[in-house]
Amino acid sequence: MLKIRRNGAFYASIAPFFLIFLVFSVFPVAFSFYLGFNRWDGFSDPQFVGFANYAQALRDPIFQKAIGNTVYLWFWSTLITVGLALGLAVLVNEYVVSGKTYFRMVFLLPLLVAPAIAAIILRVFFTSNGGLVNLLSGAVTGTPSYFDWLGSEAWIKPLVVLLVVWRWTGWHMIIFLAGLQAIPRDIYEAARMDGVGRWPIFSRITVPLLLPSLAFSIITATLGGLQMFDEPYVLTQGTGGTNNAATTLGMYLYATAFTQFNFGLGSAVSWYIFAAVVVFTVVYQVIVRRSQAGAAA
Repeated sequence: MLKIRRNGAFYASIAPFFLIFLVFSVFPVAFSFYLGFNRWDGFSDPQFVGFANYAQALRDPIFQKAIGNTVYLWFWSTLITVGLALGLAVLVNEYVVSGKTYFRMVFLLPLLVAPAIAAIILRVFFTSNGGLVNLLSGAVTGTPSYFDWLGSEAWIKPLVVLLVVWRWTGWHMIIFLAGLQAIPRDIYEAARMDGVGRWPIFSRITVPLLLPSLAFSIITATLGGLQMFDEPYVLTQGTGGTNNAATTLGMYLYATAFTQFNFGLGSAVSWYIFAAVVVFTVVYQVIVRRSQAGAAA
């Protein structure tokens, strides 16, 4: 207590941060954990139900479909985004002598576009009546095309992936470009003098030295993919598509908690998402560490 009184001014200066952190971070997490074991509509008193919310979510066909949709969107958006960003970063780093800042700005611009605006842009291309893709298809085939891309169960998920790739590729490219510029050029020059080809240089030098950037990029893409909400929500206008073809876990959580006012079920779903993120992060970190150990050996 004497130490607290002596440093009272210091503790008072940092107290607002900790107060805000407790109110807006710690308390919501703890309350969400509590609600996962209760049935609560936001107005009446919570009723303890044990693990009933977790079991109800697993039995719900929409939740099961949301899991499959989320895994699909996460896998393909991460694979294409990271792969395309890595390729663009290598090309810019190798072949652009001056003006790298210009390319950073250009590829980062889609991320500055709000998801709602990005969805409107995509709708201009893929709407059934007057969409540019249907107009182009009609011009090629000679017959008008009115295919409902956004209403198709088969095409709505690829379109969501396309929207995610368009928005986030530039951000990942900047991460890779920073990692590439941190690699000493002497290593490449020595490899070229020894007659090493482009692909061996990329696979045996660039990729191993870029593993920290790759790990960060893939983990952040996974965190976003498993919690994906903005892109499918605005593209399907909150419906999840035909027969919930694009409903994700984030959309399912939002619908149960803030549309059906079943906050207990929504909290249970949020903890399922949290568990999936933790498991993937731990597994991927183990893989990366073993890869780095093997490369060092």
